[in-house]
Amino acid sequence: MYYFIMNPNAKSGGNNSAWHRIEAALEREAIPHHAFVTQHPGHGTEIATSITRSDPRATVIAVGGDGSIHDVLCGLENLGTVTFGVIPSGSGNDFARGMGLCRKPDEAISTVLHPTTYRQMDVAQLTDRPELRFGVSAGIGFDASICHEALKSPIKNFLNHFRAGNLTYSVLAAKQIAVYQPGPMTLILDDTERIDFPRVFFAAIMNQQYQGGGLCLVPHADPSDGYLDVFVGGDISRLKLVCMLPAAYSGRHTHLNCVHFFRCKKAKIIADKSRPVHLDGESGGIQRSLSAEICPVKLRVITG
Repeated sequence: MYYFIMNPNAKSGGNNSAWHRIEAALEREAIPHHAFVTQHPGHGTEIATSITRSDPRATVIAVGGDGSIHDVLCGLENLGTVTFGVIPSGSGNDFARGMGLCRKPDEAISTVLHPTTYRQMDVAQLTDRPELRFGVSAGIGFDASICHEALKSPIKNFLNHFRAGNLTYSVLAAKQIAVYQPGPMTLILDDTERIDFPRVFFAAIMNQQYQGGGLCLVPHADPSDGYLDVFVGGDISRLKLVCMLPAAYSGRHTHLNCVHFFRCKKAKIIADKSRPVHLDGESGGIQRSLSAEICPVKLRVITG
């Protein structure tokens, strides 16, 4: 059985238009399904929990952006038996980009209704709150500050109106480069290796290659390899940061001596003080530390 969970507020390419196309295809092909529209933050989690608790072999399709996917992902029970699919209609669509999913509505609809290939994807969870998962990334510092502002900024709605929502992060990054104050951070890998950094703009625990609307932060990240990839933007000047971010969209920043990459099963980042945290671009509050690990069970995702 198909279950569609749609966020009516995702606005890139026209979420409502995408749903009309989905509905027409479902009716045309007489495919049994249930459809749900989220009403408030966290509602997608509640719906997904209810669905997968009662139907452990459900096919759950998230219609929306990375925030909607995050919401649904946090609610999935029976990870080892459910099937997950995505019809992207958000501003960044980093999950779809990283998983190699089609971002054109008609092709994405056809893919989830007639799947031929699947991928066993790693799911990451917060160590102290395993009910909070992420499929793309979790970060603390500068990148989370951008995400926090994007969630409440009128710039995002303005750019979405012109189908340019993915530029939101670039515009807000320019502002945060000027005002954000970096500080010391400590990284602990797999509970054994400790690395101290005297001055860090941001650190991110990555499950995918991309975050921030197409920023290829960790080009070698593989969401199916059983590992997390950690990125640290270390002792870097604001000028270098300005140069690094555009280069990172094509993954050409990896040679810079101010960036550091690590692989692990579990990562903990400790900041000098409480700083903004994000999970898949959604606010994770203001915290001094962020700790994540790989879930023991992979999730089957429709990819083609």
